[in-house]
Amino acid sequence: MHPMLRSTTVLAISAMAAGFLSACATAPSMALERARTAVGTASADPAVARHAALELKQATEALAQANSIWSKTSDEAETNHIAYMAALQAETATNAARARMLAANIRTANSGTAQISLHTEAQTRR
Repeated sequence: MHPMLRSTTVLAISAMAAGFLSACATAPSMALERARTAVGTASADPAVARHAALELKQATEALAQANSIWSKTSDEAETNHIAYMAALQAETATNAARARMLAANIRTANSGTAQISLHTEAQTRR
């Protein structure tokens, strides 16, 4: 192999290896990706925005913190911890929204039942 070709090949391989290593070093952690998905899903649900705005805000803030830690320090352990918390908070927001919607539905049903009972009672008195 020609010496010039050999040094060019070694240089190209070295550059590719450095690129792969730097790509691995800056790739987000799996926990961060899961948190992004969880918060995105919760944010896209209108019921969550309506019935669990505070919990959704906490999840969004935790995700922002995890993103910030990752972009500034690439500290995987800290990023994973905060990202995990963000995902849990997103799940909490979704569950809180469901529970509050169910509670509202039960109140509405009870109110309807009470009105029917009053109407029936009034009909019987006539």
